[in-house]
Amino acid sequence: MAAAARLVATGLLSLGLLLLGLRLLGLARRSGKTPERWLGLAFACAGAGVGLLLLAALGGLAPERARRLALAAQVGLSGAVTFLIVFAWRAFRPGSLAAGGLALGLAGANLAAGAAILATGAPVPAGALGLLAVLARSAALSWLFVESARFARRMRRRVALGLAEPLVANRFLLWSIWTGALAAIPLFVLALRAAGALEAPAPGAPLPAAARAALAVLGLGGAVALAAGWLAFFPPSAYRRWVASGRRAPA
Repeated sequence: MAAAARLVATGLLSLGLLLLGLRLLGLARRSGKTPERWLGLAFACAGAGVGLLLLAALGGLAPERARRLALAAQVGLSGAVTFLIVFAWRAFRPGSLAAGGLALGLAGANLAAGAAILATGAPVPAGALGLLAVLARSAALSWLFVESARFARRMRRRVALGLAEPLVANRFLLWSIWTGALAAIPLFVLALRAAGALEAPAPGAPLPAAARAALAVLGLGGAVALAAGWLAFFPPSAYRRWVASGRRAPA
């Protein structure tokens, strides 16, 4: 029963991320804004990656087919992180050569780790490779969270001085929430890796407790990111009225 509930929840999360990505891509096409395009690609890739992980975890699949699906999921997740790196650079520090260099280094490390995973054929690589792959994702998403939180703090100060609207400040708060939720996922997996608790199970074997915990954090972090991201870019009128009314602090 619990396994079935996890599958349903993961499927809904995958669908929600895909829909958010497609809506952001549509918004970018109408407005011509580049940041929304990078984010749309990121969320679409994340949704595809989560969906492929779900398919790989379904029972009854041949081990080789499940392995290929899991590898394809890693490609989707690596693409999502890469697009988020570009978004962090273009949205927060577009004129900074240092930030451009950081973005290039993080994207290169992330893509190199993804290529190494494909080369080994192990969706959950063991040893140093697995640790470095998760470290690359953790560094990238942590940078995105730091930049979002920094802007959220700046907007909170502007609201206090009457220089910004609460709705605008709340949007940056939501950005810090969804980026923080995404950053927490690889950081948690990194802690499991460093402790030696996360290894690939044998074909057909039940998932160990550490793997189930990692999937739970993936689901929870993805759900929080999805909800906050949707409210940040497509807030319903009731939510906008709630924030503007002053009943909700902007940050």
